[in-house]
This record gives sequence, structure tokens and C-alpha cells, in this order.
Amino acid sequence: MGKSLKEVYKEQKSLRDKIFIFSLFGSIAMVLICAVNMIVSGNSLWTVIFNVGSALLLLMLFKLAFAKGKKRFARTFFVYFINMAVMTYLFYINGGVNSGMSIYLMAGLLIIVLSEHGVKRYIALVLCSVFHVVSIIISYNYMSEQAEENNNPVLIPDMDSFSEVLDTAVSLIIVGVCMASVLILLFNAYDKEKKANEELMNKLADMAITDELTGISNRRNLFNYLEMDDELFTTENKYIAMIDIDQFKKVNDDYGHLFGDEVLRRFGGVLLAQTQDPEVELAARYGGQEFLILFNADSREKAIDRINKIKQQLKMIRIEKYPSVNLTASAGLVLCKNHNNLTMLLKNADDCLFEAKKAGRDKIISSF
Repeated sequence: MGKSLKEVYKEQKSLRDKIFIFSLFGSIAMVLICAVNMIVSGNSLWTVIFNVGSALLLLMLFKLAFAKGKKRFARTFFVYFINMAVMTYLFYINGGVNSGMSIYLMAGLLIIVLSEHGVKRYIALVLCSVFHVVSIIISYNYMSEQAEENNNPVLIPDMDSFSEVLDTAVSLIIVGVCMASVLILLFNAYDKEKKANEELMNKLADMAITDELTGISNRRNLFNYLEMDDELFTTENKYIAMIDIDQFKKVNDDYGHLFGDEVLRRFGGVLLAQTQDPEVELAARYGGQEFLILFNADSREKAIDRINKIKQQLKMIRIEKYPSVNLTASAGLVLCKNHNNLTMLLKNADDCLFEAKKAGRDKIISSF
């Protein structure tokens, strides 16, 4: 069973392809409306046949482009067929320059701009523009008054003043609605693309500051944040804790790196949950199995209590494949205001962490 027009339209990723579909069916609607109008007006049967045949050919182009995958050929054939056959024929039988058909000729050129691209667009614009100019000149010279003056046959029927005004008004409305629809399509596509670009930029920005495995800040964002923090060494109760998962190399060796990655991922989730507390400014992966948390606490005891709770949450982690594995962590805790620069601060935290491991692991050592 074939796809509906709506499904085919939604499948198109390229805006040019969407406009091509819109232009195809807009042209089909136009020639069919002209066919009905000609039947009502009593025009020649051959004119009606031409319009209906044009509509069928355009439907075949749609199938060729979107069912057979011949979009390039179908698009190029379409712009030349519309401009040099359909528009020109309708221009002649509907009163030439005395009618509103000149507006349709302009719409035909707009279809070229929207449908083609690159060199093919400029070639089509030049050829069709020249063709339209020649058509207008011929139309002018073969209308009744000018034809009689130049002893030429009358090929373009006259229109009375009311018919000219009405035809021009109807042409302006039809072409205006079509152009407005195309502009709406373009603006909607622009808004959609802009939103997609903004989402992509936000995603890239998040990727630039987030550790891919754990979901918390990466080392780069950690240093950027600390370097930009003007109150890091002046606030009374701001602490940094450097936390290291004990014997993590042995965990990797005994249970595999996938298990180790899952440990890091789960512990990252523990630290990420900490950032929901307004007292916690930042949680980051410092490197490997080392993590860092920057937070505020009213006292040394409360600062130690927070780290102890984090250590307890690590101990509670049970990974399905090896549920008996008990995880512990050591931590170095420092008060930021006791330092003059970032290098000294991080070195002090690292020294405290080293002492905690040296003291038997699963401990917290502070420098204050």
C-alpha cells in the first residue's frame, strides 16, 4: 500500500524537497482550477485537455521523484515545464499582458529560485526569463489592436476593462496566497532548524563540561569554575573534599573494566544527587577514580558528616553481577579560606587524601 502525501512530505529532511512537493501540488491545483474555469467559460476542449494532461504529468513527476528516487531530474524538468509550457500557454489563452497572467510568470521564476540550486538555478532563471520576455513581446504584438496596426493575425483575445481588473485581482490573490504559504513554510523550517541548532549547541556545551561516564562535571569545568570563583578563598565555610575509591585498580583487575565503569557511574550518580542541595556548589570527576566536591558547611563537624554520608552511600552500592563487592572510599577534606591559591588548595586536599589511604583507607583526613 502506497504512502499518503502527508507521510511522504514528513519524510523529507531537505527543505528544498518539501518546497518541491508544495510547488508540484500547487501547480496541479492551479491547472485544474484553470481547466474548470475554462469549461465554465466555454473555452476550447483542447485547452481543457492541455490543463488536465499537465496535471497528470505533474503527478507522474511526483511519483518519479519520490517513489523512483529521481528527484534531480524531476525537479529540473518541473521548473522548465511549468515556465516554458504551462505558464506560457495559459498566458496566451488568458489575454496575455492584458490579463493577470504576467503575475503567474513571476511566480514561475520564484519556483525556480526555490526548487533549483547552484549553477542550474541561474541557468534556468536566465533561460526562462528570456523566454517570458519574448512571450510578453509576442503577446503585445499579436493582440487585436496592435495586430491590426502591424497587419498581424490576432492571436490574443481582447478583454474588457472589468475582466482585466477582475483577472488581475484574482491572479494577485492566488499568487499571493501561494507565496505566503511558501514563506510560512520557509519560516517554520527556519524556526525548526534554529531550535534544532540551539538544542545541538546546548548539548555540545553540556558535553564540553560534563564527564561522559559519570554525568557530573569534568576536570576542565572543575578548574574553570574554581578559577572564576572570586570568593573561593574568602568565604568562611567553604570546603573542598577530594574522594578516591579505595583499591579501584584491584576492582578493575578482579571484576573487569565494565564492572569498574559501572562503579564509577553509580558513584557519579551519588555525587550528582548531592548537587541538588543548594549548599553543594560543584561535584566533579578529578581523574580516574578520584572525585572532588565543593560545598558549604556551618562547621567542621557538618563538613565531615556530609563526606561520611557520601562514603556510606558508596558502601550501599550493589552491582547485580557481583553483589558481594563492598566499596569504600578515602577522602581529604580542606577549608578553602586557609589557602592563597588554587594550586595550594588542591595539593593540600591531595596530601590529606594520601594520608587517609596511608592510614588504612576508608577514612577522612582534614587539614584543619
